[in-house]
Amino acid sequence: MSNANRRHFFRLPFQHPLCAELKMIDYKDLMPEYRIVKAALLDLSAGGARFSTATPLPDDDNLLVELKFTVMHKEFKPVGTIVRSMRSEEEHDEYSIQFSWNEADIAALTGVLNQMAVKLRNKTVLPGCSFCTEEELLEFKRL
Repeated sequence: MSNANRRHFFRLPFQHPLCAELKMIDYKDLMPEYRIVKAALLDLSAGGARFSTATPLPDDDNLLVELKFTVMHKEFKPVGTIVRSMRSEEEHDEYSIQFSWNEADIAALTGVLNQMAVKLRNKTVLPGCSFCTEEELLEFKRL
């Protein structure tokens, strides 16, 4: 059996990124106004997400962050740590976060992601979700 895919949760990739607000928690080296940045979610699961930011995040192995986004008219605010960072070919900063939350929160996000996956088969953007506008995408360069 291969260890290539160690994911425990269904991961939903987005053709059109979902916008989120990323808040750096307990990061004392930054002024409060710089602790919140916009993020474009490239894929999402109940266990974590892959996203891009318009500005690089601090290079900290234990950076604790909160992502705030809306999916199917429900707001989620998972907290987790950055587990991977890289610069993509398009020259934007890309990160992966692993969420730290309870079974009820995992079940809630899993349910709406399953609904969303079915609806996204015919569309790239859905109402009641915080998909990025074209203006917001310009901030992230070319995603």
